[in-house]
Parts: sequence; C-alpha cells; structure tokens
Amino acid sequence: MRDLSRRSFLKGALASGAAVAAGAGLAACSPASPSASAEDTQKSDGAATATEGGRWSWSKKPEPITDFVETYDADVCIVGLGAAGAPSAMYAATHGLNTVVLQKGNAAISNGWCANAINNKVWLESGGEPFDTGELYADFAEISNGRDNGKLVMNFLNRGGEVMNWILDNTTELTPVVVEKGQTLGWYVDNDFSTRYAQYAELLKLMGDKAEAAGATMLWDTPAVQLITDESGAVTGVIGQNKKGEYVRVNTSKGVLMACGDISDDEEMLECYAPLLLGVHNMHGAPNNTGDAVRMGSWINAQITPAPHALMMHFDPTWLPEGNAPFSGIPWLRVNKKGERFGNEDAPYQGVVQAVAAQPEKLAFQITDSHWMDHIDDMPNPNSHSRETADPANDWAKAVKGGAIIESDTLEGLADAYDIDKETFLATVERYNELCEKGVDEDFGVKGEFMGYNAIKEPPFYAIKRAPGVLATVGGLQVEEHSRVLNNDGDVIKGLWAAGDCGGSFYGHEYPMVLPGGSIGRGFILGVLSIKDMMDDFDSVTA
Repeated sequence: MRDLSRRSFLKGALASGAAVAAGAGLAACSPASPSASAEDTQKSDGAATATEGGRWSWSKKPEPITDFVETYDADVCIVGLGAAGAPSAMYAATHGLNTVVLQKGNAAISNGWCANAINNKVWLESGGEPFDTGELYADFAEISNGRDNGKLVMNFLNRGGEVMNWILDNTTELTPVVVEKGQTLGWYVDNDFSTRYAQYAELLKLMGDKAEAAGATMLWDTPAVQLITDESGAVTGVIGQNKKGEYVRVNTSKGVLMACGDISDDEEMLECYAPLLLGVHNMHGAPNNTGDAVRMGSWINAQITPAPHALMMHFDPTWLPEGNAPFSGIPWLRVNKKGERFGNEDAPYQGVVQAVAAQPEKLAFQITDSHWMDHIDDMPNPNSHSRETADPANDWAKAVKGGAIIESDTLEGLADAYDIDKETFLATVERYNELCEKGVDEDFGVKGEFMGYNAIKEPPFYAIKRAPGVLATVGGLQVEEHSRVLNNDGDVIKGLWAAGDCGGSFYGHEYPMVLPGGSIGRGFILGVLSIKDMMDDFDSVTA
C-alpha cells in the first residue's frame, strides 16, 4: 500500500481557529427550536425557521407556485450542470433514465480544474501503488472537526477510482494527467498547465453533450426556484423559472439531485454561513453560486450545514492584474502594508491565506533575495498550491517581467514599489535576519532549517504581492452516506439527494488541502453514486 504518514497528511490540514473567528455567524444562522413560538424565535438574534420569517431573505417560506407554462414527467431531475451535475446527467441518461436538467446558465459551469479520485486507473496503470483508504480517512477524520459523516467520506474514498474510471471510459476524447502524487487527475492540453481551466471546461461540456445525446432534456437558463413535496414531505419534483419569468414543472418518479453549487456569490448567505469571506475578491466569472440549494432546502425543513461552512480561499489562481507568481506556499518572510511580520509563514496553506485576509487591505508580500532559488526544493509547503514549477528560473523571469514579482537592488525600493511602511519594513527585515542567523524563529516558530535558508541580505531583492480570492464554500444540505438529504430531525427526505459543493456532512471548518481536488472529486463521485442510489443500484460496481 502507498505509504502516507500521519505527519505528512496533517501538514496540509487547516488551521483550527476558524470556528472561533467565524463564530459571529453561528447564532444568526441557527434554526430556531421546532418547539419555540414565533414570538420567542424573533427574539433570538434574528434567527427563525423558514416558515416564521426572520432576519434572512430566505427565512420566510414562499407560497407554492402553481402556474406553469410547461410540465415535464421524468425519472430524475438534476439541478445544476457543474462538477456534480454533468457526470450525473451523463450517467443517468446513458443508463436509460428519463432525465431533465435545470441549469441556471446556458452551458455547463464549474470552477476549478482537477478531481480527486483515490486509486484511479491512470495512477495505478502508471505503476503507482494503491492508497490505503482507511489510513486516509483516519487522518481526514482527525482534521474534520467531527463535522463529517464518516460513511459518506469512506464511500468517496473507496468508490472514487471506480466512478472516475467509468467517467474516463466515457470521455475518451480528453486525456487526463496524474497530479498531486496520484490522488488527483487534471486535464491539460499538451501537458501545458496553463490550459487546465479551459480543458476542464471542455470536459464538463463533453459530459453534458453526451447526456443530451443520450436523451437528457436540457433546460438552459432555467434555474430551480422551488422543490415540490407531497403530503408526507417527500420530494416529488422541482420548479424552474425561464428567462421570460415563466415557471416550468418537473415531476420526478425517482428523485431530484441538487447539484447547483455553493453560496459564495451571495453576500447575504456569506454573512450568515461564511463571514470570513466577506470583502474577499470573488474569482467566479459567472456568479451562479447563490445558495439555491440552501434556500430551497430550508423551505422544506432540510437540515443545513451549521455555520461556518468550510471555505476555499486561495492565492492561486490570482485575481491580481499582474498575474500569478510561483511559490505562494514557500515560507519566505511575509509582511503586510505596515511592514510588519504577522505570523508563521510555514503554516498550512489555507491558514496562511486566512492570515493574509486579516491584514490591512487584505494584502501581504513575500520577501526574498538573490538566493531565492538555492533551496526551493528543500522547503516546499506540501500542498497543491505551492505553485510548483518544472522550470522555476523561466517562470520567475516571466513573473518579474509581468510585474507579479518586483525586483529591486534595495529593500527601500521594494517598500516604495508597494507603498509599504519603510521604517517598519527595514526593522522587520533586520529582526528576521537576526533570527535566520540564530536558526531559531523566536517570534513565530518557523522551522530552524527553513530560517537558515531565508536570510534577506544579498541583492537583488524581491517582493511578491499575495491577495486571497474566494473560490468556493463547501457546505450545504446535510446528507447521509448515500447523499440523501436529511431533515432537521435527522431523517431522510425521500426523493432528494445533494452532491458537490451544495452537499454538506463532508468537511470540517475549512477545505483541507490534504485531499487535493476533493471539491470537484466529491462532486464527480458522489453525484454519480446518487444516481445509482436512485436506481436502487448503489452497491454495484459502476459500469
């Protein structure tokens, strides 16, 4: 079995302080007690059940929609055509299910580029050793803050390779490459990393096209707006609204799969469930992730992931106009606009990003000198966003030329370039160099061997601006092991599944880099497994 030590796994884990930092969002988002009166509910920090009204725009359940321009009778309705919806639609349609897809946009849309699938055939056929999924889960459980459903995560880990292999067999027009030590697949053009986003978009389009060719009905520009339930509370369909404002009804005999993304494009939802992301630059080209599953689910008493929802906030890709620079995870000195050092630069990646988000103007600057390349292989931050590069000298030169890295013969020149407080900055560098000479970081505890490499003494000097960007949140409708949505009593809501970033019961307080590509991967795998569950075929090998 492939060896993956607990220490190396936990190295990519996330800082545990997010729950405290985001605590302001907890009370306001907690559902009121089912036994509380409306009057009592309104007194509790503005929180309310969906039927009683309250602080949030979705707190009051709307009246049922009854006027439709068209009605569809289907086996399955898939809400959203992204990382979970596209492969699920392809699986459902190619297995003979009458499938309707409600998509908010006019194409398949998903943010990202790689998908985690443990023990996929590309890895194994390349000679890679199988991963021990029990060991993986033991470490994942240690960092998930007790918020995951272990059976659900184990289904993802144990069935990932199998489901991914089916996807690969049915998308042979595009060839993936192994990334991230074999856990993860990415799709590039001619192995060019810069094409990863465009190629991933092509993959989703291909899956959607194959679903449509197999008979799926695609209702473009028709977002879902309301779930349909019967007297027992079971979901029997979903209502969409087209560009004309007209409503269409989709009746389902087997189920509805919510696959419509997260809450990160809706500021009110962020205030409620992920306040740490407020004010952080959003990276979405199409702002479709407006918490539709949370909104509709709350109206039928679905259980919502308690705040804070796990967040995905990265430096890479960057929204800065000067573009990306390599090595965002390297533990060089980081200073803020005041010229102050503010934390341990070798903390897990997501923790470093959050620390930067707390700085003035939500900016920080990595500082190094002419010896930047001497030890980059000795001090990588082991996560998927260290911006590793096969040609560091060339990529560095491109970043300098493009302005993503500032080069100066003096430290004062770096301070001037970014309007950093010069006096404080120079004092910070002087103190940092003292610590490097000692080989002991008395201020923030960076490993001594790293400090020994990092002294900033010989020109030219370099500064790299780093600014966080919002990629996603990863929490939504709480589910059991088969991705069936639960109600607030912990019982299954018949006829309703959730997968991808609108599904909960998976992550802790933050998105861990220890399962790189996990957000897209769980969309792929758990989405397809949801369809299999609707077919009463969950336990069979995906084929």
